[in-house]
Amino acid sequence: MKNLNTKFTNDFIRFVNKNLLKINHYLTEEKKLNKLVEEDILNRNIQRVKWLQFSAIIINIVLIISFTYLFDPTSNMEEKWRIGVIIVHLVSAVTVVVMTTLLIINNKKANPILGIKIIQNIFLVYVITFGFTIILVDLPRTANIVPFLIVCMVMGVFVLKKPIHVIIQYLISYVLFFFIIGLNEKNAMALITNRVNGFVFVIIGIFMAIILWQSERNNILQKQKIQEQQKKLESVAYYDDLTGLINRRKWIELLNEEFERMKRYNHKSSILLLDIDDFKAINDQYGHPAGDRILQEIATLLKNELRSCDRIGRWGGEEFIVLLVETPIKKGIDVGEKLRNDIEKLNVRFESNKINVTLSIGVASLDCEKEFLSSYKKADQALYLAKNNGRNRVEFCQ
Repeated sequence: MKNLNTKFTNDFIRFVNKNLLKINHYLTEEKKLNKLVEEDILNRNIQRVKWLQFSAIIINIVLIISFTYLFDPTSNMEEKWRIGVIIVHLVSAVTVVVMTTLLIINNKKANPILGIKIIQNIFLVYVITFGFTIILVDLPRTANIVPFLIVCMVMGVFVLKKPIHVIIQYLISYVLFFFIIGLNEKNAMALITNRVNGFVFVIIGIFMAIILWQSERNNILQKQKIQEQQKKLESVAYYDDLTGLINRRKWIELLNEEFERMKRYNHKSSILLLDIDDFKAINDQYGHPAGDRILQEIATLLKNELRSCDRIGRWGGEEFIVLLVETPIKKGIDVGEKLRNDIEKLNVRFESNKINVTLSIGVASLDCEKEFLSSYKKADQALYLAKNNGRNRVEFCQ
């Protein structure tokens, strides 16, 4: 019997531990997924908050005007109620204006996410405070629970938050509602009914908020996955796998954009056509993996030495092409000479070998009034001249 009890206890402990591990794994995964979408949901929330603020201002103005000029109180209690409603909506309007101002100021910041979090929480406090203040103002006349229903709806539908935060904010709201609704209610049955109805609002609100959070999260994750796939496709379509440089197609696309800028701002740009000297001999002597390493090293050097605005592409084989933005041909020749000199000093290590590499470079001015082929032919002629004049040279063609 003792052995049976021990076995049962051990089995139960294993069962509990196994399920605790599953729960912990689930919660860890949920935390990761929530982190991935947090910023996107914040931005979507703030867009909804903007529309709600606009709606709130309209409602405040309409009710202030209505209770000031159109409502005629017939008793002292109604007069107090009228003044209370007007004051609440005046304070609400001022609060909304302040929040809108904070949003405008926050949008000008380089990193507005922290500000968005704060403003979102300020908005939630505003909604809860406004709803319960209306309930307090209405208490002398009737136990009105409609404002609490509106609070539950706004918290659940318009400001999406993580499930744990949703549960906490709904429970806090219900505790406040539970006590406030009982301040002036003498009818016990009516009080119980209102509290039960309030509890139902809270439960529905919690489930609605969690469902909407999950739905919004899934939509954002799906969108992120599509964007990642698009980036991969773009990388395949526009980038050279070996060097990480843009390929011919993307380079020409960026060149056309530069043509438009040259026409608009009337500046000069140049192109460099670079070719590795004796590349076939290097491949024959050291093997194609060595040639690949050389291409990678040269690509890295070009990216490090040139400006971020310059467009560096792998033109094909052992050829590279560079668009020097806002660079006249004289300056382009200087840039080409510096690159040639840097490459000459580059000792590419491959296995136990040190491989010396040189480049021949052709430089030409880019003419935005003519087709690119015209400028390319000049750069190609200059490159041919550099090869014929002994390699490891920079030549230009006007």
